[in-house]
Amino acid sequence: MKHRQLKCHLKLLFCSTMMCFTQFLIGCSYSFSSTLLSELREPSSTIHLTIEEESWITSITVLICPIGLLMIGILTDKFGRRKTVQIVYIPMALSWLIITFANSYTTILIGKIILGIPFGVSTCMFLYISEITPANLRPLYITLVTMTVGLGMMVECILAMFFHWQIISGIMLVMSVANFCTLFMVPEPPMWLRSKGRTAEADEVDKWLDLGHVMGTPATAAPATTVDTADVPDTATVDGDKKTAVAPTPYWSLFLRRNVWMPTAITLTFFVCQQGSGVYVLLFYSMDVLRDCRVPWDSNTVSLFLSVARLMGGVGFAAMHRVARRKLVMISGGCMAVSLLVVVAYMSAFTGVQDPPFAMTLIIAFVMFMFFALFAILPMPWILCGEVFPMEVKGVMNGVVQTCGYVMWFMICKIYPSMISSLGVEIVWSIFAFFCILNVLFAIFIMPETKGKTLAEVLLYFEPQKQVKKINFP
Repeated sequence: MKHRQLKCHLKLLFCSTMMCFTQFLIGCSYSFSSTLLSELREPSSTIHLTIEEESWITSITVLICPIGLLMIGILTDKFGRRKTVQIVYIPMALSWLIITFANSYTTILIGKIILGIPFGVSTCMFLYISEITPANLRPLYITLVTMTVGLGMMVECILAMFFHWQIISGIMLVMSVANFCTLFMVPEPPMWLRSKGRTAEADEVDKWLDLGHVMGTPATAAPATTVDTADVPDTATVDGDKKTAVAPTPYWSLFLRRNVWMPTAITLTFFVCQQGSGVYVLLFYSMDVLRDCRVPWDSNTVSLFLSVARLMGGVGFAAMHRVARRKLVMISGGCMAVSLLVVVAYMSAFTGVQDPPFAMTLIIAFVMFMFFALFAILPMPWILCGEVFPMEVKGVMNGVVQTCGYVMWFMICKIYPSMISSLGVEIVWSIFAFFCILNVLFAIFIMPETKGKTLAEVLLYFEPQKQVKKINFP
């Protein structure tokens, strides 16, 4: 029996890992921007950039990401989860190929623009793992998405210690082509196959996976197609054998409901607080931040420490999946704020000092900042989007809010170099510390708790209290 369970887990691990390898390459691209700019600033570089051009190279992929999200969403439903990832590898491989042979700012920018198309491919990862794994194993396997991003950042930092940026691009190209080929061994989820009428193929995949040996209790292992009737709005009033039909509501009017515009305002506020915390700035400009803050160690080495902290933070987030989400946000935001205040206080105390003492203080503070960011502030806004909207508008509003999140991401990465030039590093990171504190206040006073609640219970949070009191749950 244990041997069969091990085989099931190995099959699930193989499928999930092959699908999540795309996220590994996305993680590599996060830290690659910092590596690229650092090497282009060297006197021996044949490509010289202005501060404005550097900001475009760093941020343009995030600006293009919403376009890629739209394309990936359409392809996912039409061609399947696995095939969509293979299609996404075409622009990804093309972008790495262009960057590998780039000899000018324009060529690099074109490569980075194309690289923005697969940036939102994590949607496929979440869908695939949710549909192919049993409910009792789903939280465990979904953490692979976050962990592979952190692993990719760490590997890229190691490669940056030994190889030129164009060689690193070539390595990314080879890995993209290799994973494109290995994905032919990965099946589509049986749930998606059945939704397309391909029942025979779905039965073959079910037989190959043989998930009966790793299922939880019968209730836990219920089919994913089961619908929670508590989340479905009533369309008729039943009185004995007599039904009274309710007139259909115009689709546009759904967006005027309190339980649509209110979660929209809350999630957008969360994204503002998240982006203002500076976590994505540290991801994309790690070597620049360390240089501006006068960290005495080699930037590549400290960037590697930050990547390890991100990976360990992802593991910590997975281990604390039973903790209430508001509490996680409070812990995450509070510890991030303390870390940045230590950085600012240290820089203020030793301004103008040639060799300031206790140099490890800055390194430890930035590592702790990145570690606690993964506890909640970095992943939680994206997760919350999928938990607070009614089913009728969930897909549309998820796309709208997440697109706004990517636009904010682009803006903060685009203006960061100008902010440093205009305000100075101490003021900028003080602003980021202030936003970390705002995340804590957001969790205390505004954020709805979604852990362990049905969609119907979550939506009650957005209704007036007088109306909520009239509703009696069985």
